[in-house]
Amino acid sequence: MSVELLVKDITPQKGTIYIIGPGRNAVFNKGKLTLPPAAAVGPKPSIDVFLQSLAAGVGEKAIAVILSGTGSDGAQGALAVKAANGTVFAQDPKTAKYRGMPDATIEIGAADLVLSPEGIAQKVNEFISTSELTPIEDVLPKPSSHLERIFKGIFDKTGLDFSGYKHKTINRRIARRMAFHRLKNIEDYIKLLNKEQSEAESLAKDFLISVTEFFRDPNAFDDLRTVLGEIVDRTEDKGNIRIWVPGCANGEEAYSIAIILHELMLQKQLSIPFQIFASDIDDLALNQARKGLYSAAQVEGLDPRILETFFHQREDRYQISKVIRDKVVFARQNVIMDPPFSKIDLISCRNLLIYFSNELQKIVLQTFHFALNKHGFLFLGKSESALNNAPHLFDGYLKKSQIFIRKGYGLSPTLDRIQSANNYARAVVEKPNNNVSIPSEKRSISARIEKILLEEVIPATVLIDKDGNVLHIKGDIYAYLELPQGSLDVNILNLAKGDIKMDIRSLLSKAKIHGAATSQSLFYSGKEHELLFINVRKVDLNNKDKDPNKDNFGYLVAFLPTVVDENFFVNPSEMDPQRREAQRNLENEIQVFKERLQTTVEELETINEEIQSTNEELQSSNEELQSTNEELQTSNEELQSTNEELSTANQELEVKGNELEQLNSDLQNMLENMSEVVILLDSRLRVVRFTKAAKKLLKLGENIIHQTVTTIGLDIDLPNLRNELMQVLSLKETKTLQATLKTKPYKIRLVPYETESQNISGVIMFLENPYDFSELNKEPLYLKSIEMVADDVDYALIVMDEQGTIIYANVRALNIAGFHSSEFMYKNIDMLMLEPGSDQPSQCMEDYLSSNSETKAGTWKDVTIQKKSGERTIFKMKVEALTLDDKTNFIAKIFTLDEYSKRYMPTAR
Repeated sequence: MSVELLVKDITPQKGTIYIIGPGRNAVFNKGKLTLPPAAAVGPKPSIDVFLQSLAAGVGEKAIAVILSGTGSDGAQGALAVKAANGTVFAQDPKTAKYRGMPDATIEIGAADLVLSPEGIAQKVNEFISTSELTPIEDVLPKPSSHLERIFKGIFDKTGLDFSGYKHKTINRRIARRMAFHRLKNIEDYIKLLNKEQSEAESLAKDFLISVTEFFRDPNAFDDLRTVLGEIVDRTEDKGNIRIWVPGCANGEEAYSIAIILHELMLQKQLSIPFQIFASDIDDLALNQARKGLYSAAQVEGLDPRILETFFHQREDRYQISKVIRDKVVFARQNVIMDPPFSKIDLISCRNLLIYFSNELQKIVLQTFHFALNKHGFLFLGKSESALNNAPHLFDGYLKKSQIFIRKGYGLSPTLDRIQSANNYARAVVEKPNNNVSIPSEKRSISARIEKILLEEVIPATVLIDKDGNVLHIKGDIYAYLELPQGSLDVNILNLAKGDIKMDIRSLLSKAKIHGAATSQSLFYSGKEHELLFINVRKVDLNNKDKDPNKDNFGYLVAFLPTVVDENFFVNPSEMDPQRREAQRNLENEIQVFKERLQTTVEELETINEEIQSTNEELQSSNEELQSTNEELQTSNEELQSTNEELSTANQELEVKGNELEQLNSDLQNMLENMSEVVILLDSRLRVVRFTKAAKKLLKLGENIIHQTVTTIGLDIDLPNLRNELMQVLSLKETKTLQATLKTKPYKIRLVPYETESQNISGVIMFLENPYDFSELNKEPLYLKSIEMVADDVDYALIVMDEQGTIIYANVRALNIAGFHSSEFMYKNIDMLMLEPGSDQPSQCMEDYLSSNSETKAGTWKDVTIQKKSGERTIFKMKVEALTLDDKTNFIAKIFTLDEYSKRYMPTAR
C-alpha cells in the first residue's frame, strides 16, 4: 500500500494510506478529504475531527481503528462512528507502547472489540468480507417474533427493555453484531444471544450509544440561557429551581446547564438554590459522569473562559470544579418504567426520543408533562418535537431551538408504562386486499344506484346514546321529531312528536334488555293510507382498534313508514248502525284510556325528573369522589417521585461515601509508609493528621489530634511558630524556616493547603534535616570528596552551608577548637567567634549571597577564636564560596599567625 502526506484537498483512493500534515485537520466531505486549519486547543491534527466527519458522511460503513498513542484523541470520534452504526476497534493497551488513546476509547465505551494489532487486522478483514458477501438487508430480522425473542433475551440477562425503540435502528445494530460473529441466519444469532451473557450485554451497550458534548448546538443554548433567566426571575423567595436531564450519558449537558445557572446567579446577584437531576440507564456512563473527568478532545470547543473558570487540569484531562459538581445528582433511572421526578422547572431531554417509537414518545411526553411545574419548559434535540405526538400537552415557545412550554391541561393523563419485553407488540397481519378493479362506467352506475337507495329506500334514522341524546340524524325525520321552544334539548323523548314519544320510550326500554325492539303498526304517520313502524336496535359505538377494553353503546332508532291499499280500511258508510255504535263506544273508551295514559306518563315523567335530579346529585358526588381519587393518585405519584429522589440522593451519597472511604484508606496508607516528617493542620492550627515518621521523631500520640499545634509541646526551637503559621494562612505563600530539634538543625517548610475552590483550609508542615545521612538519604558525594582531600592538608578547614552551619571539619580544625566531632558538627560557626561583628564568617556569607559590593568574603582577616577550654587565640581566616551539586557552600581556611606568615609573607632577601 502506498503512503502519502496530505498537503491539499483530494479524493481518497483505494489501497492508499494518508498521513495528515501538521497544523491541519482532515475532514471527509462528500467523498473528498479537505484540510481546514487545526483548532487552537487540542491535538494538531485531531483524529476526532476526521472520524466525526466520516461518521456523518458514510454512517454504518465507517470503521475506526484506534492504535497506540498518548492522550485521548480519537475517543470522541470513535463514539461518533459507533453512534452512526459504524464499527470501532481499539488496540489492547497491554500491547501498546503508549496506551493513552486506546484506554480513552475503551473507557468511553466506544470500542466494539479490543484486540492486538494482528487480531484487529484479521477481524477487520473478516468483518468486511462477511458484510460484502451478505448484505445487511438479507440478515435483518423480519418477523416480529424474532424481535420479541431478542428483546426477551436482553431483558432476561440485563433487565433492560428495548421493545419500544425504533425497529430500523434496532435492526441495523443487530445486523452489525451478526457480521461480527460471521452469522448469516437470525435464528443462529438468537441462539448465541440466549447462550452468551456477554453478547446480550454487548448488544444492549450498542443500543445505548449516545453522543453528547458541552453546550451542544451553541445557538440553542443561547436560547436556553434566556429561558433559564426567566425561570430564575419568576422563582420566589425561599423557592428553589429543579431541573431534570434524562438520558444524561456522560454528564456534559447537565454540567453545561449547571454552569449557565451558576453564571446567572452571579450576574443577578442571587443565591437561589438549584438542583439538577441527571439520569440514565447506562451505569458505565453514569460512573464517568460522576467523576466529571474529561479528555482534552471533549473540552476542545469550550470557551477558554469557561474552561479556566469551571475546570481544573489533571495532567492531560480536565475535571469539572466542585462548585458545579455538587449541583448535579446522577442516578440510574428508566424514564419509561420508573416514577419521574416532580415539580420540575425544566426538562432537557435531547436526542433520546429519536430512538423511540411514536407510541413510546407519547408515553414519555405524558411523563414529562406530569413532572413539570405549571409553565415548565421542555428542551429537545434538533430532530425532535413535542407538537407531533403531544400537541395537547405542550406549546411551542422557541421552536427553532426546540424549546416547548407546558400547557395547563389539568391533571396529566395516566402515566401508561411500556409493556415488558416478554409481551412485545403482537405481529400485525395485513388483511389481503380483495378489492377488484371496476371500470369507471360501472362505478358511475353503482354510485347512482347507491344514491337512489340512500334517498328512497333507507329509512329516516336517528343515532342516540344510552341516555337518549341525539348523536346523528340521517334522512327526513321532521315528520316524527321537532325542536322544542326555549333552550335546546337534544334528548329524543323531548323531540318526539305526539304519541310517538310513548312508543319510543317503551321500545328503548325493551332494546336495553333484549338488544332490539320493533313497534306494531301505528296509524299516526301523518299521511293517508300509511302505517308507521319504529325499530330500535342496540349498536356498538366503540372503535375496537383504538381501545379494545372500553365499552360504549348507543341505539339506532329507525322510522319505517309503509303505504297500504285502501281496501285495508273499512268504509264507515258500509257498516250497519249497531256496528257503528260499537265503534263510537270503542273510540270513546280509547280516548279515555289515552287521557289516563297521558296522566300516568306525566306523573312518571315527574318522578323521572326527580330521579334524574337525584341521579345528578349522585353523579356530582361521584365526580367529587373521582376528583378526590385523582388527587390521591397524583399525591401517590408525587410520593413515588419523592421516593425516587430520596433513592437517588441515597445512591449519590453511597457513591460519595465509598469514594471518601477509598480516599481515606489511600491517605492513611500513604501517611503510614512515608519516611518524611509531615504534620497537617487545619485553618485553626489544630493537628488533623501526621505521618508515622513525625510520630516517631516528635513523640506524638493520638491524643494530640484536634489540639492546637502550639500547645502540644513540640521540641522545636522556633519561638514565632504561631505567627509564621498565621502569615502562611493569610498570605497564601510557602515559607521555609530554620529551626533546631534536639540540637540538630532542621528546615521547616510551611505550605498552605488549598481546596479546589482555592480556599485555604489549613497548613502542611514539612520537617527536613538536610544533614540526616541515613540509608534513605546518603551522604552527598561531594562531602566524601572533600573528606578525602581535607584530612591531608596541613591547615584547619571547615565547610559550611548558606546559614553558616558546619557540615564538615577536618581533624586540624577539631584540634584547634578543642571539640569532639559530635559536639562541633551541625553547629553554627559563629560559636567559635568571641565577639559578633561584620568580620564574622556568617556575615561575610550573607553579604556574598546578597551581592553586597563591600563583602569581605575571599579576603584574609584576623579573628579571635575561643576554644572549648576557654583559651582565646588570634587566627588568620579566609571564607570562600564554592558551588557543589548546584548548591552554594562556603569553605573557611584557618591558619595560626605563624603558619600564615610562613606561607604567605615574603621571606627577607
